[in-house]
Amino acid sequence: MPLPWIMLLSLLISLLNILDGIATHFGLLHNKIEELNPIMHVLWVSSPALFLTVKISLSLSISYLSYFIYRLSGRRFQQLYTISLAAIFMLYTFILCLHLYWLTAL
Repeated sequence: MPLPWIMLLSLLISLLNILDGIATHFGLLHNKIEELNPIMHVLWVSSPALFLTVKISLSLSISYLSYFIYRLSGRRFQQLYTISLAAIFMLYTFILCLHLYWLTAL
């Protein structure tokens, strides 16, 4: 798979993850949603700023890791990785749509 697909998908996932973090932060601040991920819940309870910092750091790591996977892996693994990124992209799109629904409808 060419670099642009891997990088495009990883950048889109990173963006969706950051938007998810912002939407979750807003929802938690206004008691509209609960954080169900136990690790992120601990981070939120510890410090909302730490929660956002970790979400942004993980987002940037996805793009960084994707670049190195492209550079250091064979074509077959790149194809599998790209398919995985596409599935993750669809999952994050669904999650973001849920957040937007919860935040606007509740």
